Amino acid sequence: EKGTAIHKIMQYIEFSKADDIEGEIERLIEWKYITEKEGRIADVKKITAFFQSELFLRILKSQAYYREMKFLTEVNAGEVYDVSADLFDKKVIVQGAVDLLFVEDNKIVIVDFKTDRVEDSDTLVERYSEQLRLYSVACSKKFKMPVKEKIIYSFNLSKDIKL
Repeated sequence: EKGTAIHKIMQYIEFSKADDIEGEIERLIEWKYITEKEGRIADVKKITAFFQSELFLRILKSQAYYREMKFLTEVNAGEVYDVSADLFDKKVIVQGAVDLLFVEDNKIVIVDFKTDRVEDSDTLVERYSEQLRLYSVACSKKFKMPVKEKIIYSFNLSKDIKL
């Protein structure tokens, strides 16, 4: 539940009003983007930590940023799966949604928000590196730009983890 609440808040919060997280949460409740319960259980300190991070400053300085970017992209099977040579060029569909991506130096930076309760960043890297690799292939194809960086932002650890 907490994870869902944080993801919804991050999807709808006005980045320009990040200095008033509690006020923004109230606005999201009022406009029915989140429920009162989601607003209550959201960890304001963890959300605030993101908005005070170097990563957030990079996002604000970027050429453009997009949240909850959905994609449905056709790629070669060999780009996303370990397949034999005869299947490498077979077309497959990759579908998903990136929590946040931004463009920096004409390249894509993918940010995936995670709320897992973990002790260290290695656990998140192990769990999600494949997912971000797939996102990377799909986003590069969709935007016709190379991916510069893939980042997991852990709300539990209050830090970004570069893959």
